[in-house]
Amino acid sequence: MVAHLNIHTSFDLLDSSLRIDALIDKAKKEGYRALAITDTNVLYGYPKFYDACIAAHIHPIFGMTIYLTDGLYTIETVVLAKNNQGLKSLYQLSSAIMMKNKEEVPIEWLKKYDKHLIIIFKEAELSHKQIIDAFEGKKELYLNHNSNNTLTGKRVWMQSARYLNEDDAETIPALHAIRDNTKLDLIHEKETLDEHFPSIEELQTLNLSEDMIANTNEIEKLCQAEIAYHQSLLPQFVTPNGETSKDYLWTILIHRLQKWELNDKTYFDRLKHEYKIITDMGFEDYFLIVSDLIHFAKTHEVMVGPGRGSSAGSLVSYLLGITTIDPLKYNLLFERFLNPERVTMPDIDIDFEDTRREKVIKYVQDKYGEHHVSGIVTFGHLLARAVARDVGRIMGFDETSLNEISKLIPHKLGITLEEAYQKPEFKAFVHRNHRNERWFEVSKKLEGLPRHTSTHAAGIIINDQPLFKFAPLTTGDTGLLTQWTMTEAERIGLLKIDFLGLRNLSIIHQIILQVKKDLNINIDIEAIPYDDKKVFDLLSNGDTTGIFQLESEGVRSVLKRLQPAHFEDIVAVTSLYRPGPMEEIPTYITRRHNPNQVAYLHPDLEPILKNTYGVIIYQEQIMQIASQVAGFSYGEADILRRAMSKKNRAILESERQHFIDGAKNNGYGEQISKQIFDLILKFADYGFPRAHAVSYSKIAYIMSYLKVHYPHYFYANILSNVIGSEKKTAAIIDEAKHQRISILPPNINQSHWYYKASNKGIYLSLGTIKGIGYQSVKLIIDERQQNGPYRDFFDFSRRIPKRVKNRKLLESLILVGAFDTFGKTRATLLQAIDQVLDLNSDVEQDDMLFDLLTPKQSYEEKEELPDQLLSDYEKEYLGFYISKHPVEKKFEKKQYLGIFQLSNGSHYQPILVQFDHIKQIRTKNGQNMAFVTMNDGRTMMDGVIFPDKFKKYETSISKEQMYIVLGKFEKRNQQMQLIINQLFEVEAYEQTKLSNSKKVILRNVTHLEPQFEHSKVQSNKQHALNIYGFDECANKMTMLGQIERQPQNFDLLIQTYSPADIRFI
Repeated sequence: MVAHLNIHTSFDLLDSSLRIDALIDKAKKEGYRALAITDTNVLYGYPKFYDACIAAHIHPIFGMTIYLTDGLYTIETVVLAKNNQGLKSLYQLSSAIMMKNKEEVPIEWLKKYDKHLIIIFKEAELSHKQIIDAFEGKKELYLNHNSNNTLTGKRVWMQSARYLNEDDAETIPALHAIRDNTKLDLIHEKETLDEHFPSIEELQTLNLSEDMIANTNEIEKLCQAEIAYHQSLLPQFVTPNGETSKDYLWTILIHRLQKWELNDKTYFDRLKHEYKIITDMGFEDYFLIVSDLIHFAKTHEVMVGPGRGSSAGSLVSYLLGITTIDPLKYNLLFERFLNPERVTMPDIDIDFEDTRREKVIKYVQDKYGEHHVSGIVTFGHLLARAVARDVGRIMGFDETSLNEISKLIPHKLGITLEEAYQKPEFKAFVHRNHRNERWFEVSKKLEGLPRHTSTHAAGIIINDQPLFKFAPLTTGDTGLLTQWTMTEAERIGLLKIDFLGLRNLSIIHQIILQVKKDLNINIDIEAIPYDDKKVFDLLSNGDTTGIFQLESEGVRSVLKRLQPAHFEDIVAVTSLYRPGPMEEIPTYITRRHNPNQVAYLHPDLEPILKNTYGVIIYQEQIMQIASQVAGFSYGEADILRRAMSKKNRAILESERQHFIDGAKNNGYGEQISKQIFDLILKFADYGFPRAHAVSYSKIAYIMSYLKVHYPHYFYANILSNVIGSEKKTAAIIDEAKHQRISILPPNINQSHWYYKASNKGIYLSLGTIKGIGYQSVKLIIDERQQNGPYRDFFDFSRRIPKRVKNRKLLESLILVGAFDTFGKTRATLLQAIDQVLDLNSDVEQDDMLFDLLTPKQSYEEKEELPDQLLSDYEKEYLGFYISKHPVEKKFEKKQYLGIFQLSNGSHYQPILVQFDHIKQIRTKNGQNMAFVTMNDGRTMMDGVIFPDKFKKYETSISKEQMYIVLGKFEKRNQQMQLIINQLFEVEAYEQTKLSNSKKVILRNVTHLEPQFEHSKVQSNKQHALNIYGFDECANKMTMLGQIERQPQNFDLLIQTYSPADIRFI
């Protein structure tokens, strides 16, 4: 007997540590002829188990363990598939168990499916006789070796295997402790569970009866099921008038070609070429299905992306509305998407706006029916960091030790415990004591095992028949899932479509809807011009906050250097800005600005590489070169491209010869052929699919266009998108202010949970205010929408429900300016809080009683809070300043001192700033110096204070204080910085400036106001201050008189005239 019929693999989640690859290795070495996978209730491991067995020439048997019940008793039962019908029965039985969340299976369920199954009862007792008798007359019925001897029936040796070797027994209680969130009992460790995978020698020592061996061999022969891959399981598309899918598809395509006036012969030829490949490969239904669901989305207020991945290279996709990218206009290749020489399912991924993606999935579910549409399972694994913490927890490690473990394992993708062990600190932790060594041993044995299931983020399987006919199903958070992973489901031939949710499409759609509602302007994003100078100016300035793919600092820097002027420049940047091709960015930029520097290995490469200035950026260019030089078909060229990127040496060498031979036939010399092959080999590593780059660059361009032409709406929507992230909100608000967009405080009658654009500016979201949750905001807005705007603070306080009305809420709303619209100072409203909180709430909710029984509420008018305090409260409750930054406010008040801002200051001019950060360091010579971040309320800039200056100011500078600084501007790493030479506190600078002034200039003033009459002095007075009027239009200065140099006169001047119109010189 060389068969094991009761294997529980690690896909019996947290109930087995038997890895399929280790199992098969051992089985092959031991000479096993057959193995049966019998995980409990699930078939997750089938494809992996089947492939591994076939590769090792071991006969795979498909089975499942269930707990069968008659309602009174339960028995562990193994069912095995005799043939492919039996395999389908297992799919259906497992699907039913998982979908109905059953732990025990009723007899009637098994009877429904048992025709093509073998049934083996384990450890049967007399109490189970009724269950066994229910299957009387079934030929393929067995009892295992340790069932009660008084029961009649054929016997078979069947002992479950859950771990590989005897010394792995400890893995089972550890897995159970992780599963049940309990502690591992290390003191009373169980004796071996006798569930290891035995060697053949061990089987022979069992001295099994001839009957048992014969029965086992009989079962092995009976079980002949196999998984069929690459079946034709595409659903049929139901055409409206019963014609074939092929004819219906051709009719639509020709109609669109005519309707869109694509009359050029190249379009018709390309269409015929694509149509032939699609129909020859049998994919016409696929295209019609995808086209149908996209048509639904576009006609039901769901925004769809322009395309994704290589599907944008198809003219058929474009004509069906699957993409909005014309492949001929953008020089895209169909074979990069669907290659007749490499038969695989076409892969159309679709981007939908993320907030409405579910609407399309619901449509597909309704159209194809229950059990015909499902998501796809994915597995979470016990990876290094997770397994280390899990095992630490079950072994009773305290939180300090668990945190220490997390810190000791490097944050690196795919890190293993063995790799971490090479680090001295980790090794020291392991050998600190015996318990830590046991922890490490157990962790390593469990590392990498599947731990739980979750749902694939985007993949959806669709069929016109119930899916459990082809694969087992289970349930996840979002509904049905296949029990097999994406690649496994696709491999058997099921149709998978990726429905991806893209946040940026939601933003674009919201902007379009709001502009239509507020301004009655219809923005047709398919009709916008792709040569808008304002868009390219925006990109050239690097103002790309909120723009898809172009937001990072690195991309901004590239855009500033490149100065894009065409849509192709955006496509190139999104393709080049990735590890690898990044090194070609300087070459691309240099050649873009100096086209005469472009050189080609051969003149025939120029038409292919001209657009990218001789740099190979796209995979399609590699395919075009192979076609042009070596005469490859695009299908062959695609296979070459894949071989290059996969670095398969054997295939590469044969392809190299194929290329050189082809080039020779085309009249190219061997030397140049080799050079061209090496050139494309270098770029094949990181060539980017151009179809994908064009699609995503289109989204980036659309967003840039909206940002330029509808900035209020753009900023309002990207701000709504980051509610909850204080840092991102502050950065976007800062940029919006730089673009001269007014950021308005929250307004109790205008604001929503989201940011609201208006012609005045952008009203802040009520959700931005700290301490006010979504429910409170919802109640405030619902009340406003049902019963009209709030009339004043008292009206608001009366109308909102008592459960949300508290001091904290009212104070927050007042201090951020939400009630400023009622014309009362914030100080006055703060005073009124007590009045509204003391009211009897029952009276308050009844208008008539309220008017009768309550004294008239009145405000006690208070002078407004000081400016600085208002700013501090805004910062406290919002995380940023709305009105103006305190430095900006101070600058406006102190302009008479002749000070500047960072943006308009030059060398050694006095600039008013605040230090947001101060980082003090010690130089090699042991001297102190500092790096500071300066903020003038609008612009941030780094500053350096060298040791010779720093020792003078070291004790007096502090964070978030304002100073007047003077110094020299320098460029470092593409950024301006200020080398600070002098630094003054504002008051000290003002005193010095005023006392040393020789004259005062008043802008556009022709005579002094009467109040200065008594301050005037005779011209011979020694300390007199000359006052001049400056006429801007005539560019002329006139003496207006003299006043005494006294503080009260300075104050009078500053109060009488605007600080912006006074300069003390």
